[in-house]
Amino acid sequence: MSALAPKTILMTGLSGLIGRWTAARLTKDGHRIVAPLRQAESRRPGLIDWINAHGGDGSLIDWIDVDLAAPDFIKTLEGATDLAALTHIYSFAAAMEWHLDPKVARQINVKAVRALLARAAGLPAFERFVHISGYLVTSKRHQAHIGFEPAKLAQEKKEPTRALARLYKRIGAYEASKIEADYLVRRAAVEGLPVTILNPSTVIGSTTDGEAHQVYGLEGILDGLATGTFAAIPGNAQDWIPLVAIDHLADFAAKIPLSDQDPLTDYVLLSQGTPTLPDMVAIIAGEMGVKAPRRRVPLWALKALLNAGLEDRLGVPLEGLVFINDYRYDTTSAEAAATRHGLVHGDIVATLRKTVRYWYAVRQNEQAA
Repeated sequence: MSALAPKTILMTGLSGLIGRWTAARLTKDGHRIVAPLRQAESRRPGLIDWINAHGGDGSLIDWIDVDLAAPDFIKTLEGATDLAALTHIYSFAAAMEWHLDPKVARQINVKAVRALLARAAGLPAFERFVHISGYLVTSKRHQAHIGFEPAKLAQEKKEPTRALARLYKRIGAYEASKIEADYLVRRAAVEGLPVTILNPSTVIGSTTDGEAHQVYGLEGILDGLATGTFAAIPGNAQDWIPLVAIDHLADFAAKIPLSDQDPLTDYVLLSQGTPTLPDMVAIIAGEMGVKAPRRRVPLWALKALLNAGLEDRLGVPLEGLVFINDYRYDTTSAEAAATRHGLVHGDIVATLRKTVRYWYAVRQNEQAA
């Protein structure tokens, strides 16, 4: 049990990678979760089994069959549970796909978040809104590149309608919608709602055995190396895709926001020990027992090929290239908070190796079935 008094937490996105691991940690500490979920009746048994098997307590989760894409999902929640008892909202749901229709992306990633923020503001026992954003938008260089600074714009009274319109034209709907949601959460903090923003990098498996039921952000590399279609490494020698282990991220999400006191806390969660992309590719290839490519292709050249219609043939999404860069990120506040709570990230290279072995074993079992 946690030393904290048990909290009552509404968590969206519980079925996702970050959600289920965090739910296991929260319920292990005795906190109760209200989980909105599509097709909850059929999906609940499997999720309860998974959470119990990972040290949590599935009996502490109340499941509500609701679709966040529905415009009136808040009314459904109000009719199914006592929202007045909520102390926290964990906003973990996201529509995560390349080439998302902007309307679909905004419904889940923006409008649902806006509705949750509005409802949180009127809850009598409410303590904090916890939101999953992303590490990339914390980079000043990236903010300059896309022409959008969420923290700065959140200080202004007028909504940045034109800046948002330009944002959706400049980058993919997934990233744009997540950045818009980041702005909304920061704006709510300015207006007085206590907020914690978690900005994780690419999430890989657990430090113990590499378990992860999805590796969003690395699938292209993993699939390409496994099938022999990953012929060249994008970018330069210093580019990287920073990583964070799922169990460390879940431990952090289950502990730190519940003890945060500042009106707005903002954490970048990644391992500074993440290898560069060329080294990462070599590590992954080594674990698979395949040859790693040595050739590199400049990002500008790869973008030109993808813009020419070769995305399907090359197996590389154009939208995904923005996550390959040489930006570096400030993890000082996250590392300090982790230290205060006795959380240790562990060896990220060892975790990457375990993740590859886990992913490869699952792939082989699926192919053999």
